[in-house]
Amino acid sequence: MSQISRRDFLKIASAIAGGTLVSEKLPSLQLEDKEHPNIIIILCDAFSARHLSLYGYPRLTTPNIDAFAQYSTVFHNHYSGGNYTTTGTASMLTGMIPWKHRAINYGGLVRSEYVHVNPYTLLGSDYHRFAFSQNPWPDRLMGQYYKDIDRFLHPSSYSLMEANPLLRMFENDRALASIAMDDFLLPAQNNSIAGSPVFGYLNKSHVLNIANNQKRVRYPKGFPEIMDPGYLIPYLNEDIYSGVYSELSQLESENSPYFAYFHLYSPHFPYKPRNDYRTLFRDDGYKPVSKPVHPLSAGLHEDFMLGQRDLYDRQIAQIDEEFGKLILRLNESGILENSYLIFTADHGELFERGFVGHGFHLMYEPVLRIPLIIRAPGQTKREDIHALTSNIDILPTLLSIAGKNKVSEIDGSILPGFGGEINEDRPVFSVVAVDNSAFAPLKKAVISMRKRSYKLIAYLGYDNVEQVFELYDLENDPDELINLATKDSNTLSAMKAELFAYLDETNRPFMKKY
Repeated sequence: MSQISRRDFLKIASAIAGGTLVSEKLPSLQLEDKEHPNIIIILCDAFSARHLSLYGYPRLTTPNIDAFAQYSTVFHNHYSGGNYTTTGTASMLTGMIPWKHRAINYGGLVRSEYVHVNPYTLLGSDYHRFAFSQNPWPDRLMGQYYKDIDRFLHPSSYSLMEANPLLRMFENDRALASIAMDDFLLPAQNNSIAGSPVFGYLNKSHVLNIANNQKRVRYPKGFPEIMDPGYLIPYLNEDIYSGVYSELSQLESENSPYFAYFHLYSPHFPYKPRNDYRTLFRDDGYKPVSKPVHPLSAGLHEDFMLGQRDLYDRQIAQIDEEFGKLILRLNESGILENSYLIFTADHGELFERGFVGHGFHLMYEPVLRIPLIIRAPGQTKREDIHALTSNIDILPTLLSIAGKNKVSEIDGSILPGFGGEINEDRPVFSVVAVDNSAFAPLKKAVISMRKRSYKLIAYLGYDNVEQVFELYDLENDPDELINLATKDSNTLSAMKAELFAYLDETNRPFMKKY
C-alpha cells in the first residue's frame, strides 16, 4: 500500500489551504463570479462515518481525507435519510424525508409531483449541470429529470466496458430504460430471473471475459473491482477518479459556473481492495465491541463479520489514496479556487449483530451516520459542526450557495456554517420501507428518529420482532448496547408521540386510496 507520510500529509494540507500548487492552471472563473460558485459533490457509496479515522475510528483508514478536512467544515452527526442507495440518494437530491418523496423501494422513483424538486431543475440554466453515477439506481433517479442535465454519463463510463447499446436507444427516457434493463431484461438483484436467460448468460460471459482480459493486460495488482454481481460492470478505481478529474477539467475550461455530481460505487460490496492493500490492518490488534445477534439478521458468525470488516476498511483506505491524488490535481489546476467541494455518502455499512452490509431492516449508527465534509472557496481553517444534520439539508444549502430560494416542498434546512441556524430540538429521521408499497400509507417500515442525544428505532408492522421499540442514549452509549425502552418510559413516550404525529400527517393523503 502507498502509505501516506507526514510530509505527504502536510503537502496535501498546505496545497488545500493556500492553493500553492498552481502549475498548469486551467482557465477558470476563479473568484470573479462569487454569486455563482461552482458546486462539486463527490459521493462514495456505502461509506460509513464510523469507519473513518477522521471521526475517531481506531484504524488510520483516511489520512488524505483527514488532511482535506483540516481546511474544510466537518459535520460530525450527519445522517442519511435511509440505509440503502435509493432512499438515501433520493433524500439528498429532493431535500425530503423518505415518507414524502416515496422512493422507498429497491430501485424506486420519486413521486411524480415532486420530480421538479432536485438540484438540476432548481439551479436552472445559470449552471452547466453534470451527472455521473456508477450505481444504476441513482442514475435511474436522475433519469426522471434528464432534460435538465446538460451532460449525463452512463454508469459504465470510465469502466472496463462500453455502455450497453440498448440503453442508448432510450437516451430520452433513462428512468424507463433502467427499469427495463436492470429490473427485467438483465436484473440487478441476484435472486431475480432474467427476462431473457440466453441474453443474460451471454452478457455475463462477455463482462467476465473483459475483466479477465484486463487483469492479464493491465491489472497485475489484483482482479478489477466489480459492482454488485447483478450489475457486472468491472472497473478500476484509479480510472474512475481520473475520469472525475477529466470531467471537472472539461467543465472548468468552459468558463461558466457548473454543478457536478459524482456518485462513485466503491467501497460498496463486494469489497475487493487491491492486492497491495490486502494485508493492511492485519494483526493490528483492533477488535470492535461484540454485539448481540439481531432477531431479523441472518445470524452471521463473528469471525466472518470481522473478516468482511477488514476488507471494507482496506477498500476505504484504497479510496482514500485515490481521493488524495484527486485533491492534489484539483489544487494544481486551480479548480478548487471558486468551487465548493462536498464529500459525502448515501449511507453507511454494518458489520455487527449477525449482519453484513446495508439495505436490510437494521438501523444502527454505522449504516446511518455518513461523512459530510465541505470546503468553501478560499477556506483556510477547519470548522467542526456537532449539531444533528441530515442529508436532506444538502439541497437547500446548495440553493443558498447559488443564490436561489428554497422551495416550499423541501423538508431540509440550510446547514449550520453555511447560513443555517442550529435547532437543538430538531428530530432527524431515517427510513427503510422496502416492504411497504410506495403508494400506500407507511405501515410496514423501520424508522430511526434521532433527537438530541437520544435515538428511537421503531419496527412497525413486523410481527416477528419482540421489541417494537429500541431507545438509546448515544451520548453515553455510542455502541447502542443498552436499550432504554423499558427503563426510560418518559423519553420513550415523548419520542413515540412525536414520531406518530409525523406519520399520521404523512399517511393522511394515502388513506383516501386505501
